[in-house]
Amino acid sequence: MDRQHRTGLDIGFIAHGWFPDVGGVQSHMRDLARELRSRGHRLHALCLDTKEGFEPFSSRSEMIEGVELRRVAYRYHDHRSLADLVRNDSMERAAMDWVDATPLDVVHVHHLTGFGLSVLGALRKKELPVAMTLHDYWPLCPRGQMLQPDGKVSEVADPETCAECLVQTWPHLMPSVARDSERCLGPERQEVRSDVEAARLRTEYALRALKTAHRLFTPSAASRAVYVQAGISLEHIDVVENGIDVDELAMAVRRLRAVREGEQPVDEVRLGILGTVLPSKGALELVHAFQAARVPDLTLEIHGDMPSYHGDTAYLDELERIAEQDPRIRIHGPYTHDRLPEILAGLDGVAAPSRWCEVFGLTVREARAAGLPVLVSDAGALAAVADEGRAGVVVAAEDHQGWIDALKRFTDYRSRASWRKHKTMPRTSRDMMLQLERAYVELIQEVRGEVPVLEHAAGEDDPESAGRARREAKAQGLLSRFFDRNR
Repeated sequence: MDRQHRTGLDIGFIAHGWFPDVGGVQSHMRDLARELRSRGHRLHALCLDTKEGFEPFSSRSEMIEGVELRRVAYRYHDHRSLADLVRNDSMERAAMDWVDATPLDVVHVHHLTGFGLSVLGALRKKELPVAMTLHDYWPLCPRGQMLQPDGKVSEVADPETCAECLVQTWPHLMPSVARDSERCLGPERQEVRSDVEAARLRTEYALRALKTAHRLFTPSAASRAVYVQAGISLEHIDVVENGIDVDELAMAVRRLRAVREGEQPVDEVRLGILGTVLPSKGALELVHAFQAARVPDLTLEIHGDMPSYHGDTAYLDELERIAEQDPRIRIHGPYTHDRLPEILAGLDGVAAPSRWCEVFGLTVREARAAGLPVLVSDAGALAAVADEGRAGVVVAAEDHQGWIDALKRFTDYRSRASWRKHKTMPRTSRDMMLQLERAYVELIQEVRGEVPVLEHAAGEDDPESAGRARREAKAQGLLSRFFDRNR
């Protein structure tokens, strides 16, 4: 059909992975894609393929849940200097080949690790409306979370501090260490004389690249403040809080709890830590407080992937060593998103002891959607989840005694009951999608002067009855997958 006579948008996503790859960004994009498709939009996605056995830069296409997906084989094999983390000509060409072969009205970038931030400028030259969600601090910090190797949290991307950090993380990319130091060029292929200069040039290039996007999104005001402090104008960044399938998740968890009633020992209280286990997330620090609290009826259930942190496994090694000696600390490993209701149904609360300026805090918001109390640090966007103490406890990130006291308080049944009664409603995936849909339409009008034809008015929801039916179907799907897997 002629593009001018089609309704709905052709929307392109770019990121480092796609379902069934595990990760918070991947889950977010999957939910957003589902909601956009329910509005009559067509979804196309480009991501990395980091599996072994494929020729570098080769691609393969597939259809996943109605999304036309292209995966580009790339394993970070060609990095010779720090600048290669933000500019990769080969991956930029791969991205532009995808753009040229795909009908797109707007491109929404979700992460550019592997691709390089130069992709933003290349997209703009194609006269495509382009937006980017800043899911973490990777443009400012190559390690992603402003966390130094010694565990200190950086508030700004200071070149001297960055240089010291990066020479410990990727010495082969830094001028002072690299064997082929004459190949350690800057992002504009300029000569680089020192580690500090390499760090400064990388950050400056990243900031310039971000400014070429027509619009930037962050999931919270806290993360927006970090980018504003780094030099991005406040007017260039919109806060678009991530959404959760609130009703569907709550319904599935309630039903699973009813099925499992009586299975959990009455004298055992289970606190979960969910999501990827990284030093910035504070799991080990909470384990130390857990052991110091000496609460006999409390268990700590750790669910999530446990990757090395840029090659360093010391943090995970210590966590696993303690867990082997203490049966109350249970490491369950990674989980897929469709197992989330099952996991939450077996917990009494969820903790997020993050030490970095948390961009959003998805796992504890999912816990609140399921009615669970939360224990959170005051880092970044987490404190709001506890709703000023009405839904849980907020503890200063580095307050060891504060975490001990919070754990003891958590085991008190009356406290947990009070927190569970408090109703908080995290934002729904639907509401998030509607805000982004409005933004896409505004960008198309701004950049191309076109008024796209949609099945529904931009940003306006479907009738409530259709919404209820959709939520019921999603919840039933979550339950069906659980029971099919456990037959």
